Amino acid sequence: MKKPFTMKYSLLSILILFSSFAFGQNEKANPPVIAVKIPLNESIVLEGVSIKFLEVLEDSRCPEGVSCIWAGRAIIKVEVTADGRTNEETVIFGELRPGEKKNTTIYSSSKYSINGITLNPYPTVENSEGTSYVLLVSKRKEIAN
Repeated sequence: MKKPFTMKYSLLSILILFSSFAFGQNEKANPPVIAVKIPLNESIVLEGVSIKFLEVLEDSRCPEGVSCIWAGRAIIKVEVTADGRTNEETVIFGELRPGEKKNTTIYSSSKYSINGITLNPYPTVENSEGTSYVLLVSKRKEIAN
């Protein structure tokens, strides 16, 4: 008499298992973000695009371990050379002021974009002066519509 009862649970378990496989296939996996480091006053070439980290215009980010009224931000300037043209781009990490738009895109084409991820090191009370900045960028494939 216990066989039918066990059989029902076995069939139910198998049904749940297979349905989880079917629904799990619909979700897209996000590819890992691979960051490339660009030290201040140095350049890299990524997919034929040259990016030079020119300067830190502002670093008012609230140091770790300190309570601040405003989280602050870092503003950097990079030089981008692609397709024979050179442009300077300004990238803001953190808080925006009225009239500013969030934009961390350094370069964009129909195939991919290069985006700023962050500016390191994040300030602490101890390293507020004499910081050796490093810009982290990543390349992202553009999704075809």
